[in-house]
Amino acid sequence: MKRKIKKSLFIAADSIFLFAIIAFVTGCGLKQAQFTAVGTAMGTVITQHIDTKGENITGNIMDIITSLEQDCLSYRISESEVGNINAQAGSGNFIALSKELNADLTTCFDVSVKSEGAFDITVGPVTRLWNIDAWASGENTEQKIPEPEQISNVLSQTGFDKIEYVNGNILLPEGMSLDLGAVGKGIACDRIADYLDTKEVKGAVISVGGSILTYGEKARGVPWTVGIVNPQNTVSSIGTVSVSGEWYVSTSGDYERYMEVDGKRYHHIIDPHTGYPTDSGLSSVTIVCKSGILSDALSTACFVLGEKEGMELADYYDVAVLFVNTEGKLVMNRAMETIFRQTKEN
Repeated sequence: MKRKIKKSLFIAADSIFLFAIIAFVTGCGLKQAQFTAVGTAMGTVITQHIDTKGENITGNIMDIITSLEQDCLSYRISESEVGNINAQAGSGNFIALSKELNADLTTCFDVSVKSEGAFDITVGPVTRLWNIDAWASGENTEQKIPEPEQISNVLSQTGFDKIEYVNGNILLPEGMSLDLGAVGKGIACDRIADYLDTKEVKGAVISVGGSILTYGEKARGVPWTVGIVNPQNTVSSIGTVSVSGEWYVSTSGDYERYMEVDGKRYHHIIDPHTGYPTDSGLSSVTIVCKSGILSDALSTACFVLGEKEGMELADYYDVAVLFVNTEGKLVMNRAMETIFRQTKEN
């Protein structure tokens, strides 16, 4: 049995260095500071590169991410907003949502409806049943592939359409729960962008795991360049996306977290309809758009749907999409063609 877990991210470019914090002074007397930092939150690596005329805000951004997880998104923390909602599942009581979470859930449910359930924030119990992370990393070597009956039982407690969600109030049936893990990093990028709007930030690129925010202008006015991982060889990239201003780039792939058992790969992206790791003929999907949560939700939904239906969904939302199928073939829509440059060897 081969077990392997991997998280990959490339940020290309005229180079973004991730291992120090530096500052410099411009020749015209105005203090222009450049801060770069690396940390961990939300179970992933956070990298920041910020050009500002103000103070070092990298610590504040880490606080925003940590607070978002602990106070709102984590299903593991009973005191969080999501934790409280889950704890009251089956109580018959509607729970009033915060303005921010209500907006996030509105987006989630919209994508769920438009994708016909390919994206579903209630599928967390199935993901935890498979427990790919612990299994692949060797933390839980005793676990076996779930039995069909186990999967069927857990699936019976999922389904976004079973939730009552009206006018900013939500009610979960007994046994159900919310898990925003698939969009949490995109939500974090949205919150960070809101914070940057309040500061004297000239430009920034921030990655929260596989979700990337570009903001403002890069030095010399050149575009931000984000590398896209090659699913067949994760130490390389298949190409780069070049954007200027505020954009969000999210990639979902079968190479990110997976295990191999008897030559078969089981990855972490679960098909909400079957309860099994998605088998859509794709290795990765990259979305580029103007919303962090939407980029995350759509990269997952399009991966589950597969190339044809995924392309239709991406075009419906008017976002750029890049598919890499299991044979390494690249397929993209016109929006992606204008910003993507393929690596020559690919």
